[in-house]
Amino acid sequence: MVFNTLSGRFLGLTIVFVMIAEVLIFVPSVSRFRVDYLETRLDLGQLAALALLATPDEAVSDDLEQELLQTAEVLNVALQRDQVRELVLSSDMPNPVDETFDLRDAPTTTLMRDAVRTYFTTGNRIIRVKGKTRQGMEGVIEVTFYEAPLRAAMVAYGLRILYLSLVISIATAALLFFAVRRFIVRPIQRV
Repeated sequence: MVFNTLSGRFLGLTIVFVMIAEVLIFVPSVSRFRVDYLETRLDLGQLAALALLATPDEAVSDDLEQELLQTAEVLNVALQRDQVRELVLSSDMPNPVDETFDLRDAPTTTLMRDAVRTYFTTGNRIIRVKGKTRQGMEGVIEVTFYEAPLRAAMVAYGLRILYLSLVISIATAALLFFAVRRFIVRPIQRV
């Protein structure tokens, strides 16, 4: 059996250690992916709100409002400026908001904890995300959307990391296996 030899043991240990290293970077990677996803929703929500605010009377037809919300992939957009919160774009919400996440000054540990909870939560909760507005607007942007697409994107991202980790660990282990056989085992066998 391969794992009974010195080079085979190196092969097995290399696979194990590379996978351990990948597990240690998995949670921060998925957390960063989640934050990027949420910030993208905030940015799209802000763009949708700006489209509405750019109209002369700050009003659009219901069809255009729904199209803006669908394009941003959100249910509601609210802006808070000068201590006043205004619901800029809205749609009918079938359920109340299940959880609110504030990205403004969230610590890394909180972001990682929230990412793990999102990854393993079942159902299609409605979540609210708050963040700072961008591009010169002072204030807070708030969007509400379904969590299931976020979770699906996180799972797909996690699987890509897993597949890449397997390829890296197998390639590294194979290179180490052949190097150990060539430079350590063969010279010892000749003696």
